Amino acid sequence: MNTTTFLNVCPLVTTEDLLKALGRYTKESNESDRRTAAMLGIKRATLIAWLQGADPPQKSILARLAGFLRRVGYL
Repeated sequence: MNTTTFLNVCPLVTTEDLLKALGRYTKESNESDRRTAAMLGIKRATLIAWLQGADPPQKSILARLAGFLRRVGYL
């Protein structure tokens, strides 16, 4: 599992932390996977791959993911 710390995004938040928060959001929110993916600017298949641990997010999208999770109250 990638445990890189993204100090410029959120101190001491790892990719694993972001994916756990995203998983909680997808389970607890009333949004569909398709809608959540659209809000993140990704394909639904990409979201599912992230949540299943099949393909972690690219570094270039981590800041966007962290910002989204902060806005919705999951970080």
